[in-house]
Amino acid sequence: MSMLRKKYILPAICVFIAVEAVLSILIQVIGGMANSIISFLSIVLCFFFHLLFFKRDVFWISTQIGLLTTVCADCFLVLLSPREQLLGMLFFSVTQVCYFLRIYYSQTSKKEQLLHVLLRLGCIVLIIAITVLILGKSTDALAIISVIYYANLIVNIAFAFRQGKEYRIFAIGLLLFSLCDLSVGLSVLDEIYINIPNESFLYRIVHPGFNLAWLFYVPSQALIALSNIKKITLQSA
Repeated sequence: MSMLRKKYILPAICVFIAVEAVLSILIQVIGGMANSIISFLSIVLCFFFHLLFFKRDVFWISTQIGLLTTVCADCFLVLLSPREQLLGMLFFSVTQVCYFLRIYYSQTSKKEQLLHVLLRLGCIVLIIAITVLILGKSTDALAIISVIYYANLIVNIAFAFRQGKEYRIFAIGLLLFSLCDLSVGLSVLDEIYINIPNESFLYRIVHPGFNLAWLFYVPSQALIALSNIKKITLQSA
């Protein structure tokens, strides 16, 4: 049963979206430590908002744990200086495992569940092989964990969209999540592994003059936090 009465659900959603919109704007215009705190608060808010719609089932629990591990990841990647990228990516990997479980248990066909697991494992093996092939001796634990995480995210997106309209908000949230991570990944690639030429189009994507990653990230987490509400309210009716 949701902690909110039905008559408060729509106002709560409106307030949540409005606050996240304001925080998203502040993230783009404020710098320094204040930016890190505001950025972190925008993710913490998603965790607590979803907590308001408590329901004792695998869909709510897996999503709530996913939001919690996202908060934990951002402790290491946003609040700490210097960032602890390896620990951050480990927590993000747990996040995607949680979202995998949410999607997996929503699939009623055993055949589709098996296909899901096999495809996921195949993608992980393939992307590790490609990473080692491209980076060679530069391959490290951060690179391996990052690509495993991203492979899980991509598979989650594909199967979330396959689940139909009921999963559309969640799927779009994951898609925005992937665009955020793509932006961050290109920046890390430029900083650590390869030098992107200043005159290239890719360099302009990596250095657009505003915080591209958080432009995607805040909406992604807000949509994930909103994604269970319809299911919960309908089942509680």
